[in-house]
Amino acid sequence: MKKQLLHLVLIACTTVAFGQTKGLADALYEQYEPKPYVAGFSFGGSLLSALPLDLDFANGDFERTLNGEIKRVQWLRITDERYIKEVTSEWERFLHKARYKKIPIEDADGPDHYLFIRGSRTRFDEAHFLLREDSSTMLLTVYGDFTLIKTLDED
Repeated sequence: MKKQLLHLVLIACTTVAFGQTKGLADALYEQYEPKPYVAGFSFGGSLLSALPLDLDFANGDFERTLNGEIKRVQWLRITDERYIKEVTSEWERFLHKARYKKIPIEDADGPDHYLFIRGSRTRFDEAHFLLREDSSTMLLTVYGDFTLIKTLDED
């Protein structure tokens, strides 16, 4: 899962277009992106909206396929030890108060990785990946139209 997130970030970094519809989490990004102890970026546009998403991954006896189209990506990362616990808690509180569904990310490199979505577990338009490590926390938000299909692995 972490490699897939890295691929999303790398693809997103190649796009330099702005100006998409605001999402619920935009207030959080507007509050933290200008802070000197938080790194961040935001981008979208016609090049990114044409980027299809088709990821396959296994989970036990089931295979899952995530299909969709990415419209916008936002990213925040904090590494400053003085603020990391406070800011991470504020990000989690915001996502909880905004009523996003919290889903633990299975098979992640750490125990504190979560996905927050708006919609159902199989169809959603916002995905917020909160990835906590010992020395940093990253919030990666992907806007679009996504569908998760689960099928039985017949192997």
